[in-house]
Amino acid sequence: MTKTENDLLDPPSTTVSDDDECEYPSGGPLKGSLWQLAEQELRETPARRQRDLQILREMIRCERDLECRMDDAFLVRFLRCRKFDCSRACKVLRQYYRLRLNNTQLFCDFYPSYLRVTFERNLQTVLPDRDPNGCAVFIFKGGQWNPYTCSSEDIFRANVLCLEQAIMDPVTQVTGLVAVMDMKGFGFTHLRFCPPSNLQKVVSLIQDCFPARFKAIHIINEPAVFGMLFSIVRRFLNEKLQQRIHFHGCDTASLHKFIPAEILPEEYGGFAGPMDNSEFVARMYRNDEVFKRDAEYGYKNRVKG
Repeated sequence: MTKTENDLLDPPSTTVSDDDECEYPSGGPLKGSLWQLAEQELRETPARRQRDLQILREMIRCERDLECRMDDAFLVRFLRCRKFDCSRACKVLRQYYRLRLNNTQLFCDFYPSYLRVTFERNLQTVLPDRDPNGCAVFIFKGGQWNPYTCSSEDIFRANVLCLEQAIMDPVTQVTGLVAVMDMKGFGFTHLRFCPPSNLQKVVSLIQDCFPARFKAIHIINEPAVFGMLFSIVRRFLNEKLQQRIHFHGCDTASLHKFIPAEILPEEYGGFAGPMDNSEFVARMYRNDEVFKRDAEYGYKNRVKG
C-alpha cells in the first residue's frame, strides 16, 4: 500500500538522509497517533520542521571549526529533543560535539564492532518492546560490570552506542527513552573506578549533550554502597532529571508500575525470558559503517565548554 505524505511523521524531503540505510527497530517513520503526539508535545508540523531545519543549518554554518552532518534525519533529532526551539537545539548539538572533542579517550574507536567483546558480556541492551507510553527501554546491568576485565571507557562507549542506535528510530525521537539501571552486585570495587569527573561526564551527556528525551531512570537492586555513588551524582543533576529518577530496591512490583512485566526480562520479574542483547547488538553491527562515518564529523580544533 502506498504511503501518503499525511501518513508519515517524516514526509518525503528533498534532502537525502544519511540514515536511510540504517535499521529502525520500529520499521521507519511514524504515522497516526504518534504524529499527533509529535505535534502536541513537540510542536512539530511538516511546515515547521522544514523551516526550523533550515534555521538550524544556518546556525551551524556560523559555528567556527565545526563540520557537522546537515541531513534532515540527523538534525531533526536535536530539534525534537528541545521541542523545536532552534537555539536550544543548536546548543545541544554544539555540546554533543564538544564532549567528543574534549574527551577523545571516550570516543576513539567509536563503532559497535570494536566493542564486540564488551557487548558479548550482555550488560546492556534496548528492549524489543516499548513501555505503555511508547518509550524505548534501555537496560544496563551496572552491578555486574567487572572493572578489572572491562574498562570504564569501554562501558561508557558501549552504553552511548546503544543510545545512539536507539535514537536512529524516529519513534524514539518523539516518545523518548527510559533507562533501567540494575545495580545488583555493585560494591566498593566499582566505586574506585567511578571518579567524580567520570560521573560528571555521564550526567552531562544525559542532561546537556545528547539528542534524546530521557523520560525516566529506574534504579533497581541498589545496595547501600550505591548511596555513596549517588550522593556524588546528585550534585550534578538538575531538578528536572532528579524528579525523573526512581529507586525501587529489590521490589520488582514497584518497577512494574512503570514498565509492565510483559516486556521485561525475567531478571526483573518479567515474562520476556532472560535478558539477551544479541538481536539488538546485531542490528548495531549492521550499522557499523554509519557509526564510523559519523565519527568523522565534529570540531576540528579544541574548544572550551
